[in-house]
Amino acid sequence: MNAGGTTGTALRTPRWNGTTGTYPQWYEDPLSCLQTTLGSILLEHGLRPVEVLGHACEFAFAPDDAMCEEFYRPAQSSRGVAADLCPYHDVESAWTSGKDADDLIGLIEEHAAVIVAVDNYHLPFRPAYHDVHAAHLVVVPAWRRTGGGQVEFYVSDAQPPGFQGWLAAEHLVESWTSGNPTDTQDVFFSSREIGGRVLTVKVRPEPGPLTDDQVVRALRGNLDKWDTGTAGPADRVWTGRSGLRRFVERLEEHSADPARLRPAYTFGWAMQAQAYLHGRFAQGCALRTRPGHLAEVAASADRVVSAWSNVRLLSAHAAHTPGAPELIRRRGEELTHAYEQLAVDWRLALSTERTDAS
Repeated sequence: MNAGGTTGTALRTPRWNGTTGTYPQWYEDPLSCLQTTLGSILLEHGLRPVEVLGHACEFAFAPDDAMCEEFYRPAQSSRGVAADLCPYHDVESAWTSGKDADDLIGLIEEHAAVIVAVDNYHLPFRPAYHDVHAAHLVVVPAWRRTGGGQVEFYVSDAQPPGFQGWLAAEHLVESWTSGNPTDTQDVFFSSREIGGRVLTVKVRPEPGPLTDDQVVRALRGNLDKWDTGTAGPADRVWTGRSGLRRFVERLEEHSADPARLRPAYTFGWAMQAQAYLHGRFAQGCALRTRPGHLAEVAASADRVVSAWSNVRLLSAHAAHTPGAPELIRRRGEELTHAYEQLAVDWRLALSTERTDAS
């Protein structure tokens, strides 16, 4: 451990300066803390978050998972949730855990910046402080021991209202080890223990700028996942077209039970955020090269985002919505149609790319 008011960190890129207390932050609406924390770490490594996180767009749903955290996303890859979100880049992650400040210091020293799960109830800079229990993620890239011998951690939280600065260890550790009990003020992101969880991330920078071949690879990969998805009794994760259809059927089956609809609000955030980033990615590619079908991909991705908004909000408020079962059916159909149109535009964009290359 370091003493005398110095900053303790593992080797990192020059972008991070623990002395001046500046850490790259990234936020766009409607992203959750899962994307914003990972995006901030990508920035630290000199990568553009939209270009890395925006390649992929897929449907993946794990029906038996507990979905009660803002940062929930179904786990698919053995290389962690970062690899699920960035399948076309050399990024991976792993969940680990600790129980006290010394454990967290050790993880920072070993991995540099880490993503720490917290309960907003115990964080003085969050609006929910001493009011609402809710799971959240923050980036913790450094620690220090003050002149008085107290341990502090540098905390970066890009989610509005936004914060970065040094925080006394007792605040962070209490939040990081919280039981996060059920809270009637936030039934979506409470009721699962935080348990000292930490997400470690490995990022290997990509050589050179984005190429047309990389764009084609992403579109083709997304289309293949959509066409070959599965949703059988033995499948832990329902994916692609088949997975979405089974998910929509499940929503209709539960349409009269608001409590069983509620997890769609949490789960849908991850899918909505991914579609949003894919739209931003496709829009950027269209502006840099030529509009054509990439602009249509961007527009279709935005329609998926809108469709998820309708599904999520209805699932959250079904108990107070007259005619909810019929609305659930209609919103499910709209979501399916939005994804199908996106797949059509992937095919058209790929056809154009092949024609242009010949």
